[in-house]
Amino acid sequence: MTQDRLFSRQAGASLLTVLLVLVVLAALGAAGWWGWQEFTRLKSEKSSLADQVTTVKGELASQRAQVQSALSGLEKEQAKLAAQMTKDRAALTDLKSGGQRLWLINEARALASLASQRLLLTQDALAARRLLKAADETLARLDDPAVLPARKALALDMETLSGASQVDVQGMVLRLGALRELVAELAVPAEASPPERDTPDVDLPWWQDVLDRMPVTVRRHEGAVPLPLSGEQASLVRLTLDGSLQQAQLALMQGRAEAYGQAVENARSTLEQWFRDDDPRAAQMQATLKEMGGASVAQALPQIGNGLAAIEALKRKEGGA
Repeated sequence: MTQDRLFSRQAGASLLTVLLVLVVLAALGAAGWWGWQEFTRLKSEKSSLADQVTTVKGELASQRAQVQSALSGLEKEQAKLAAQMTKDRAALTDLKSGGQRLWLINEARALASLASQRLLLTQDALAARRLLKAADETLARLDDPAVLPARKALALDMETLSGASQVDVQGMVLRLGALRELVAELAVPAEASPPERDTPDVDLPWWQDVLDRMPVTVRRHEGAVPLPLSGEQASLVRLTLDGSLQQAQLALMQGRAEAYGQAVENARSTLEQWFRDDDPRAAQMQATLKEMGGASVAQALPQIGNGLAAIEALKRKEGGA
């Protein structure tokens, strides 16, 4: 009995020990599985955190680049503003120290140039003189002896315009245009057509009858001028007269007195040489050209420019200073 009990106790102790070992092993297995799961989860979270850190770093780098670009643009704007302020300050200093002087000289130069152009285009001496007077008044605002030579030259030009005879140049141009309209009506000595013969004249040699029927008429001219003229020659003479009148118009509009006188003389010579003396229109045109040729266009169209040249010299001197 005693041995059986002892055996039973030993068997129970062994079984308990096995159970304890199994329980411990199960606990260790459960703990290992849980630990592995936690390790896997932590590893995944770490990888996700690493990706987030990389994204955040990229965003920070982009923001840093944008900030640097904005700072660079701001620095450029500040530099530009500083340069503009320096330029404005220099312009203000120049204006205080004499910039207004150069501005007034430029204004006077523009007025003198406009006066020359006005006289050339419209032959309006009074308007050109008013422009020169405005240029002189502009220079007078400088109150500086250095501008006296330019003012003296302007005064000379103004006196030249004041002394110009008041010839109606525009009216003369219109009168020449009216004469050009009459050229087509002037009578030119023209040759007559030879009489037609239906039958040959027995009293004339046969070769004379052949010559009379030819389109070209053989004629001798004993005078210096080959008159009468053919139709083509008469048209050419009219074109020559019209061209001389047109040259006279152009010379008047350009203020070239010598060229105007030569063109009028050429027109008178053409009339006298080629057109019939008994034509009242030709006689009227001769009288008109004689009257217009005697007009003092040299004084009516004076040459100015001394004042403009003196102002330009003054401007170059100021620019060099």
